Parts: sequence; C-alpha cells; structure tokens
Amino acid sequence: MTIPDATPHRPDQPVQAEVAEGKQSTWRQLVSAMSPRTVWSWADGYPVVLKQFVQFCLVIVYPAWVVGVLFGLACYGLFYVTVYPVLWLLFWPMRAWMKKNRPQEYAESQRKK
Repeated sequence: MTIPDATPHRPDQPVQAEVAEGKQSTWRQLVSAMSPRTVWSWADGYPVVLKQFVQFCLVIVYPAWVVGVLFGLACYGLFYVTVYPVLWLLFWPMRAWMKKNRPQEYAESQRKK
C-alpha cells in the first residue's frame, strides 16, 4: 500500500499557485470547471454512502454540465467581442475627462484590484 504524496485538491480551498498569483481569470475558472476531477471532487466531505450516491449523480449530470459550461464560455466570449467594445467607446469621453481633470482618481480607478 502506498501513501499519496499530497492531499487531493478540494474546490473550497485555493490551490497554492492560485494563491501566489492571485485570483484566476474567469476563462480559467470556467475551463477548470469542466474537468471531471473538479466535478468529482464536489462530493468530498460527505459520508461514504452519500458520497457514492452524489458521485453517481454527478457522473450522470456531467455531459449536461459540460454543455452548459461551453455555452457559458461562448456567451462570455461573445460579450467581450460585441458589448465590451461598444461600452468602451460610449464611456470614452468620461474616461478622457477624468484623466484630464482628476488624474489621481483616474489612476486609482485603473489600478487592478
């Protein structure tokens, strides 16, 4: 019998690399949500028989989950291709005015959070 090298990742606990680099992008979160290992790990923390039942249900629902996540990725990408540029152009005068008249507040608002 071998002892595992590391404890399995639980979805409610951030991965060390994720903590070091900050929050993951939405694209990365959605792509990692399609991983069978991630879906399977949602049953962690339940008692044995209940965990087996939850894993069985997750295996049955997994194909629909993947289709839903792919649809979400398509909608997310479509937003950034169509809506985001339009909003960027619409609010350009406001950003230009802020940059000219209130440079400190503008710089603070542009800083990544």
